[in-house]
Amino acid sequence: MNDIYKLLNDLEIDIKKFEEMEVSEFDRAKVKKELLNKIHSTKQKKWKNTVKAASLAVSLFTFGIFGLSFTTNAEEIPILGNIFKYFNNDGLYIDYKENSNPINEVAESNGIKVTVNDAVYDGEKLMVTYTVETEKYLGDTLHINGIPLIENEGNGTHEIFRIDENKYVGKATTSSKEKHSTIDVDWKLDYIIPDLTKDRERIKGDWKFNFQVKKADITVQKINQDKEMDGISVNIENLTITPTSFLINYKQVVSKEIIKDWDMADVDIEVKDNFGNIYSSEFHSGSGGKYYMTWGKTFQMLDPHASILIITPKVKLSDYDGIEYNEDGSIKGRYRLLKSKADIKEFEMDEIIVEIEK
Repeated sequence: MNDIYKLLNDLEIDIKKFEEMEVSEFDRAKVKKELLNKIHSTKQKKWKNTVKAASLAVSLFTFGIFGLSFTTNAEEIPILGNIFKYFNNDGLYIDYKENSNPINEVAESNGIKVTVNDAVYDGEKLMVTYTVETEKYLGDTLHINGIPLIENEGNGTHEIFRIDENKYVGKATTSSKEKHSTIDVDWKLDYIIPDLTKDRERIKGDWKFNFQVKKADITVQKINQDKEMDGISVNIENLTITPTSFLINYKQVVSKEIIKDWDMADVDIEVKDNFGNIYSSEFHSGSGGKYYMTWGKTFQMLDPHASILIITPKVKLSDYDGIEYNEDGSIKGRYRLLKSKADIKEFEMDEIIVEIEK
């Protein structure tokens, strides 16, 4: 598929404004966890090249509305390339773009133009990327009522980023109970609420879309296997396989005794297959608190001949020995020093064996 957009060519970042500093592997994990936790506990507020982003949840039902509208083809609109890249919480944006169905439909009503750009369906959830252009500034984000429906069913959420004065990009995600090879999608936006302090009245209009989406070459396999050791439990929830990568979502639960004895508990996973291949990876999501965390990791492309994945949870427990102070002398927070001599304990849990569904 030809790329019909350009990716924010006008935005620039002066990398000289950033200074590098050496940190330990443990501190990188600590910062990663705390940052991801804050991101997801605030509905994934992100900043991309100085563009402020906000995510939101919307109600999951639709009602009749009024207003004039029209639908056109959007191939000539030069806004974005890979909108999925803005929503990398699931770690799949590259594969989703490559496996997406181009929609390129526009509906305009009451001074607001909504463009459905791409859609991808993995057999369980539908993701639709879209852009919104307005005649005037409406705030840092928009609250949209109305979710794309799969075969007239489904529930889900919206995430929206403002990329310019009057332009926004969004992703709507809908889940379905039944699996289909091709789905009919109906999407009616009931109203839009501006994110402004004074003017938050509903903007009603007639934005309607109907299109078909074929299932992408993406497989979701439920795992739901647990391991427990020394007050730490891990649950491997599911495995997602795409043409260029695979992803694993898992949970960690820490006992009160662990929290009492240690300042931090962290669980990572190592994955290899039945041929001995060890897969490199990176975290793409994380959320939770001191007792409970959910993690998502993206791994390199799966060996097509592999039939088994061997997952080894690796636990790291540690204490802090650094203190950060506020200007008034009060304690702002605690952390682990780079060359810390505080206690640390690492161990591996028993392997989790996953047979890959073909």
